[in-house]
Amino acid sequence: MSPDREGTLRQVEEFFLRSGVPHLSARYDAREDTLTRARTSLLVLMVLGITLAVRPDWPFWARLTAAVAGVVAILGLIALINILRGRPPLVRPERVSFLEAGAIVLAPAAIDLAIGDRPLRAAVVAVVSVVAAALFYALTSLGVVAMFLGLGRRLLQGLADTGSIALRAMPPMLAVLLFLFLATEVWQAFGLVEGWRFGGILVLFALLSALFLLTGLRKERDAFRSPDPARLRERAGHTPAAPLVAAGVVPATPPLSRIARLNVVAALLASLGARVIAVGVAIAAFFVVFGLLAVDRALTAEWTGEASPNVLLAVSISGREVVLSEALVRVSLLLGGFAALYFSVVAISEQRNREEFLEDEIERISRVMAAWAYYRGALPDAVAPRPLPAPGVREGG
Repeated sequence: MSPDREGTLRQVEEFFLRSGVPHLSARYDAREDTLTRARTSLLVLMVLGITLAVRPDWPFWARLTAAVAGVVAILGLIALINILRGRPPLVRPERVSFLEAGAIVLAPAAIDLAIGDRPLRAAVVAVVSVVAAALFYALTSLGVVAMFLGLGRRLLQGLADTGSIALRAMPPMLAVLLFLFLATEVWQAFGLVEGWRFGGILVLFALLSALFLLTGLRKERDAFRSPDPARLRERAGHTPAAPLVAAGVVPATPPLSRIARLNVVAALLASLGARVIAVGVAIAAFFVVFGLLAVDRALTAEWTGEASPNVLLAVSISGREVVLSEALVRVSLLLGGFAALYFSVVAISEQRNREEFLEDEIERISRVMAAWAYYRGALPDAVAPRPLPAPGVREGG
């Protein structure tokens, strides 16, 4: 393969990563490539975990000493792993394996045990660290993190389209939400809900929104099937695969693997989900501001039934106290979550909204798939997919 062709393939693979679909790359290592890219984030998670693991009842100097000692111990463990693998002890590994990642993730729990805390607490710290790392690994492996980091101007354009849909579809729902905001029962039910129940409700809203989006996207599957050759060339020409089109590469469209199909769906869902979340955040922010202006400490106590509501922030302006209470934040966030759920339904179900909401994202993924077709056609035989069997012929004889 010529250096120019190899350079083009690398650029297309970087394009896949920026687009949130790294699994379209034939040379993508879902384990080591993900861990290597997430190395800095894992170290940040380790430091945060150590900070939480060190006992808050200790004096500052003791907590700082324990945290520093923990970091030094983990660096020593990584140096030992380097030595066992025949590398210099302090060299920065070019690729991170699960062994190094595991040492980083479980460091807070190990430090918790080392400072003499209870094994049960250390086990809880370990479970929380592993769950957080696994979630981040899954998002990084599917390219969601890289996609959000590279959204830029496209995100602003998408939010503009989303805003036009929201301004057209949300006013009736906003009137309903305003009525709910002023209802005592809502403050008593949601303003005092426990932390895990509160989080569970938001997660439920998110899952339902994702379900509605996935159901609606099933109608768009034909946009990625059997594309017209001229349209395929045109779309690929607007991507880093343009040199392959100019070189006369014959595109190949073999069936996607299961993980690649999941990756494409996740990328599309994450991009659309960011718009839905933006609507929910905007509605929640509106109710926070409205509550700051209209709901004082006494009214908060009356609506929640608490004699002394938990006030997060209180400021006196022109002799009047403006309070930001925990109940106001909880009620606003839950109403924002409900608004996001409603918006996801409206954006997918009504034809005009659907076209505005999906058009640019469908075109973006279509360009990615066009680039993938030329990329697969340009791969050397060593990594190119096997040709499809002729109709009526089964593989393996």
